[in-house]
Amino acid sequence: MNLRLRAAFTLAMAPLLAVAAPARAETSQPAPLWHTRAASAAALLESTWGTDRGWKASENWQRFPITDVLMDYERRTGDRRWSGKISAAVRNRDGRYLNDDDLWAVIASVDAWQNERDPELLTWAAANFSRLVTAHWDDRCGGGLWWDPKHSYKNAITNELLLHSATRLYLATGQEPYRAWALRAWAWFEASGMIGADGLVNDGLDAQCRNNGAPRYTYNQGVLLGGLNDLAAIAGDPQYRAFAVRTALAATRTLVTAQGLLTEPSDALGADGPMFKGVFAHHLGHLVEAMAEGSDRAELRAWLRRNGEAVWQLGAEGSQPVDGLWTGGSGQTGAAAQASAIALFLAAAS
Repeated sequence: MNLRLRAAFTLAMAPLLAVAAPARAETSQPAPLWHTRAASAAALLESTWGTDRGWKASENWQRFPITDVLMDYERRTGDRRWSGKISAAVRNRDGRYLNDDDLWAVIASVDAWQNERDPELLTWAAANFSRLVTAHWDDRCGGGLWWDPKHSYKNAITNELLLHSATRLYLATGQEPYRAWALRAWAWFEASGMIGADGLVNDGLDAQCRNNGAPRYTYNQGVLLGGLNDLAAIAGDPQYRAFAVRTALAATRTLVTAQGLLTEPSDALGADGPMFKGVFAHHLGHLVEAMAEGSDRAELRAWLRRNGEAVWQLGAEGSQPVDGLWTGGSGQTGAAAQASAIALFLAAAS
């Protein structure tokens, strides 16, 4: 699936390994309603696909954004019925093959540490972050992290996850090298050519280090929202959040069906696809929470609630699994598709 300063970098990284709608719509759809809907979707997820070490019917990498969605559910609702299984799933690191797989796991581990304060989670995340940037960031294309250990592709998702994992680690530890890596990752990514004039992100770079014209998948937009939203906070600079808002508005206006429902530009995504829209919704919800009141925030909130209503009906008001396509008909039900619905319902409560 789908993304110099050698001596200074070595010195900077040394301490890291020691880290043990309109107002009427809001009134008629209060947060408790969406939390109740998220609870229904989560109960179905657990009863249908729950296991001790994760959730069946998902790809291995999807286990980590699923756990992040469920940790977000716990944070927003106070419902900790599945905390034991969430904790076990975060620590189930089987099946990681690519660098983006590792970064999904790093982010989930840091977020779990914020809940549990288990030093192993943060130590593992710090060690793997250090390993990835040491072994897989180089000067090809002016910088950037390779998607695969064989160094065949530099892409958007891997480098967006690098940005987001650096911001999460900085927020957890306060260690300056993580902040420096977040700024470095964004500076390279912004200049890479993968971002179009409208703020939307293509999938990666070609062999000549140019935008490869691959589709603009929803999760490529979503992870960027999360990284930039964090970066605005840790850098104290609103320009990063403003860029995220621009991307969010472009995605919610263009990566949609005629009815305004979020969709992918290509259906050739296999089992990976059902998680993509949930990743977007998860990060959009956090961005909306951080935005100041105004027309942009109202537009994004209304969009989330329109999509949420459609997906609630798609799942027969919580009684049936949600389809991986929010227009229905694909038959792609599973843990990732169900978790994406939970992420959307939580975001609609923002």
